[in-house]
Amino acid sequence: MKLRKFLIISFTFTLIFAIFLCCSSTYSKSREVKILFGGDLMLDRYVKTKVYKNFKGEYFKLFEYVTNYLSSFDYVIVNLEGPVSNKGEKVGSIYSFRMEPKALKSLIKANIKIVNLANNHIWDYGKEAFLDTLKNLKENNILYIGAGENFNEAYLPLILEKDGTKIGILSFTEFLKHVKAKNEKPGIAYLDEKIFEKIVNDTKRKVDILIVIFHWGEEYKYEPSKNQIYFAHKAVDLGADLIIGHHPHIVQKIEKYKDKYIFYSLGNFIFDQNFSLKTMKGGLVEVEIEDKKIKNIYFRWLYLNNNLQIEKISERLILFEIKGKIYKLLIADEPSEWEKGLMFVKKPVDYEGMIFIFPDKQIRYFWNKNTFLDLDIYWLYDDKIIGKNTLLSINKTKKIHTIQSPAVVNKVIEIIK
Repeated sequence: MKLRKFLIISFTFTLIFAIFLCCSSTYSKSREVKILFGGDLMLDRYVKTKVYKNFKGEYFKLFEYVTNYLSSFDYVIVNLEGPVSNKGEKVGSIYSFRMEPKALKSLIKANIKIVNLANNHIWDYGKEAFLDTLKNLKENNILYIGAGENFNEAYLPLILEKDGTKIGILSFTEFLKHVKAKNEKPGIAYLDEKIFEKIVNDTKRKVDILIVIFHWGEEYKYEPSKNQIYFAHKAVDLGADLIIGHHPHIVQKIEKYKDKYIFYSLGNFIFDQNFSLKTMKGGLVEVEIEDKKIKNIYFRWLYLNNNLQIEKISERLILFEIKGKIYKLLIADEPSEWEKGLMFVKKPVDYEGMIFIFPDKQIRYFWNKNTFLDLDIYWLYDDKIIGKNTLLSINKTKKIHTIQSPAVVNKVIEIIK
């Protein structure tokens, strides 16, 4: 009897302890906020043609290869390049877009529940389609930024809050000045400098982290314009923690200014510009936020296939600045990855090198066995570079060559020459 009572008490205690651990684990994980930013999303023209020709009108097929990935984020935010309506008359150029309202169901299914509307195509079918778009988004529980029925709504920051962390997101565009929202006039958050300064300042005081989105720049240009650089730097000076841009339809350079990342353009998320490789791939920015701070930022490439589906996504890449240039690096943080390194790799690749992250600090040795690329080797103590070597490919040295770190290190970077 005593044994039975002891077992019951023991089992109860074990069960309570297990529940406590489970709850503690769940609570701990829930404190991290994961946000994914993508580029331009357009579901008209040849995208629509492909959907009806190949997928019987099911827009969700465009995302079917990456739904698990998209669903792993708390928020997925992209630029919606045009109105979503069956109303209005075309008032834009020959390159005007209007997407079917039914497509919004597919966005929800793909976990895309926040869209930017401050762009140069949102007014392609006039005021009627614009207002209908706002209504359709609301009915589908999709949040939007950068546009509204009046000035206050268009410039209103989106504030996401989780476990006491407040994340503010603002959006502006340098296009369509004539569609700028006013007191009781619907329109977009046009990039007026005085308004911009006031909105950024006011929002920064209300949030822990501020992210500013811009629709700007010149199409198909890798280098950002002077206007992009000016407003990106100004946003950081005013307190922004991260800058996300789009419109050029290609991925532009990445910059680090005052220790804050600026992604001038993420290129296309889904678009029908199949005339070049650069427009058929886009950038994704993963942001991990914890304890009121940005904990990590990663970059990935996405690739569109001939059916304009997101067919694949690259491995997660770390961003590292060396002499003013941001490099996209593969991560090697396990023994198997340390051993393999960049062996057997040949150009072209969608990364610029590899970062080796070790658990301890010691003298490190690197060699060029089965290495077919010339590499610059940077030796790091934590994140500080303490030395550099060049390691030529095995094709050039003809025999295995080994180099040694100048002191103990716990990180090593290989940059492809």
